[in-house]
Amino acid sequence: MSLRETIATKAIEAGGRLTVRSALNPVLWLCAIVSVPCAVIMALMSSPPFILTFLAGAPVAAAVFGFFFLLVFDRDKLQSEDYQLRKSYLEMIEQKGDVEATDATAVEVVAATDVIMLPPEREAAQ
Repeated sequence: MSLRETIATKAIEAGGRLTVRSALNPVLWLCAIVSVPCAVIMALMSSPPFILTFLAGAPVAAAVFGFFFLLVFDRDKLQSEDYQLRKSYLEMIEQKGDVEATDATAVEVVAATDVIMLPPEREAAQ
């Protein structure tokens, strides 16, 4: 197997193992797909054209802008999807102002769940 095939195989395997899903994942994938090849091509050229420099820098600038925007306005979107689901379920269980104690087994089930699947009718509504 050539060096190029080995690198491509390892990159695909690494992408397949990625399990954290946040609002920035699409733009980070764009950085990997567009910026890295553009940077490699720019390194091989003696004087790269401006458009190539722009293509390499635009996804990175979008990722940095998106990160700071979410950091200021919606910090929870930077967390993983699993974290967001667990947080919302625990908030529903908490129900402020309720005089009854919450059953501890319900909290343990939510905390121990790896992936919580919504029924198809709830997914369509969102």
